[in-house]
Amino acid sequence: MLPVKPGRTESTDKLRREVNRVIRRYVEQGIAEVVSGAVFVDELHMLDIECFTHLNALLESPMAPAVILTTNRGQSFVRGMSDVVSPHGITRDFLD
Repeated sequence: MLPVKPGRTESTDKLRREVNRVIRRYVEQGIAEVVSGAVFVDELHMLDIECFTHLNALLESPMAPAVILTTNRGQSFVRGMSDVVSPHGITRDFLD
């Protein structure tokens, strides 16, 4: 396993907006093409509440990919929420 470099954090909203702006410009100029794909998530019950938030945002985007999910759990706790039990450990809003 590679060591995590100190000072590394998640991408900021500012950086995401800048990347999106550049990609939009490239698409408009015909330099690039955005192609929707598929996201495979194995062991879905291992994701925590924050991951489901990001997946929800991805599915609501204009380029929403096909999403294939697998898990072997029935009713179980949603990781990161000690008081929420749902089918397969998936948040209710994500299931909806």
